[in-house]
Amino acid sequence: MKKLKNFLTGLAFLGLVGLIISCSKDDDNNYSIANQDFVTQASSSNMFEVAAGNLAINKSTNADIKAFGNHMVTDHGKAATEMASLATKKGWTIPTAMLKKEQANFDTLSGLNGAEFDRKFAVMMVISHQQTISLFERASSNEGVPDADLRGFASGKLPTLKEHLQDAQQLQAKVGQ
Repeated sequence: MKKLKNFLTGLAFLGLVGLIISCSKDDDNNYSIANQDFVTQASSSNMFEVAAGNLAINKSTNADIKAFGNHMVTDHGKAATEMASLATKKGWTIPTAMLKKEQANFDTLSGLNGAEFDRKFAVMMVISHQQTISLFERASSNEGVPDADLRGFASGKLPTLKEHLQDAQQLQAKVGQ
């Protein structure tokens, strides 16, 4: 009887140790992207969309390019404001400058004019929105970012981003590659 009691006590102890170990793994490591990393990447993308949109408004003579640029400034400006509000509430940092990739794309667009600008702008809008949709889909999944509010933000922006992608693809078809 004593052996059985010792055996059961040992078994219970091992079960408790296993439970503790499994609970300690329930941290942010199970998520595919950290909250701050998503905020940084999404904010940089927003900055690029707004800045590129302003370039389109000011540099293009194509009415469709100008209209799309205005749409980018409006929608991504609003998204940036919402992101900043959430980040402030949660203690995350909004970057003050674009990441290298977005900055390089912006620099490329800045150096172009006329039809060359229009074509490159349309191509970059398609690529940028494809990448942004991928980022937001990843963040909004159950294994995306740890913060539920941030997951909700990402999920809520996906329909608009997908609409932007469709519009950018139509724009690209109009101005050629």
